[in-house]
Amino acid sequence: MSSTSLEGATPASRAAQTVEHEDAEKHWLNTERLRLYSITVLICYAAWLAIYFYKAVWHPHEYVSPLAIDFLPFWSSSSLALHGHAVDAYNLTVLEKIESGAIAHSVGILPWLYPPTFLLIVYPFALLPWKIAAVTFLVGTYLLFVKAIHSIVPRRGAICVSLAFPGAALALASGQNGLFTASLAAFGLAVLPRRPIVAGIAFGILCVKPQLAVLFPLALLCSRSWRALASLSVTALTMLALSLAAFGTETLAAFLHNMGMAAGFVEDGRASLARVPSAFSLVKLAHGPTAVAFAAQEVSAIFAVVAVWLAWHREAPYPLRAATLACASLMVSPYLFDYDLAWYGLIVAWYVKHAMTNGWRRGEREWLGLLWLMPLAGILVVMRIHFQFLPLISAATLALLLKRIALERRSLN
Repeated sequence: MSSTSLEGATPASRAAQTVEHEDAEKHWLNTERLRLYSITVLICYAAWLAIYFYKAVWHPHEYVSPLAIDFLPFWSSSSLALHGHAVDAYNLTVLEKIESGAIAHSVGILPWLYPPTFLLIVYPFALLPWKIAAVTFLVGTYLLFVKAIHSIVPRRGAICVSLAFPGAALALASGQNGLFTASLAAFGLAVLPRRPIVAGIAFGILCVKPQLAVLFPLALLCSRSWRALASLSVTALTMLALSLAAFGTETLAAFLHNMGMAAGFVEDGRASLARVPSAFSLVKLAHGPTAVAFAAQEVSAIFAVVAVWLAWHREAPYPLRAATLACASLMVSPYLFDYDLAWYGLIVAWYVKHAMTNGWRRGEREWLGLLWLMPLAGILVVMRIHFQFLPLISAATLALLLKRIALERRSLN
């Protein structure tokens, strides 16, 4: 990878956009307003939590679903592994008994759908009561995410904006791993130009959620980042070997079997399609045939692959490359969930990093502001209008990134 592509700043583009760059703080969406909006959002979160705990504590006769309920399969699976029954994490009957026992209430279907490598990550949390484990995991990944965003945009304002990011709030309320995967991708991309082996380790750990990691080897191949690619491969294979040694080879077979169950949840609508921001869900929510839905998903995945190739096989500003990879990674799998849109925070951060040096173009700040809000659109908007528009938002963002890359390349000629 050349130094020109990694720095992300081109003298020609800087000169062409000097005036716009100098007037950045005169735009209505300036640093002061971003801070004000973020504080307002954080106050809204605090008010929501106060109302929730008021209903949960002072009105215990009314059942209120526990916060972070999706963490329960993480804890229950790690508890089974801790007691030498890791393969039973993939058995819905056994897992449901552990989950219901933890909260003294039936929880319905909350399956463990992750590869045995992710058990290595959550395994220690079974040593804690599930509520304390959930708080530890979620607060830890929240702080990790904020640190990751600050490593991309090293300004104090970035801390406040990332703390208030709706994608972070959704991942916390759901009890999911969106912030964990987003942080791995963010840190890996941040250190890739300087420490490719460390970046490869981060990307290798990201393989615990393979549908989000699938395009990273392609990007490394296109950019000829051989050390990072080797590090990714060694890390992923080592984690797989360790997990099979610790939990048994049958856990891998059980995981592969359960992948069909996970697909079935989405395909037959048992999963809330309003919370599945993929092209597949767009067609299915519009009552389209399954075959057409899969075709739409294939088009989305092909667009993502082509976009990564276009961004990474030739010289381009590194922040735009990173944002393109993060965005494209959300467009490959039909089994994406809205808590994975924590990755939108990466796209915003990398785009801002590029624009801080190379200037803004018309409409870019407004679009990033919209993207910042979008993780909550599934539960606030899509559920009401019954139209899954979020994959269109991802596709439009990817097109915007490719357009900006093309403009930056032309400025070099």
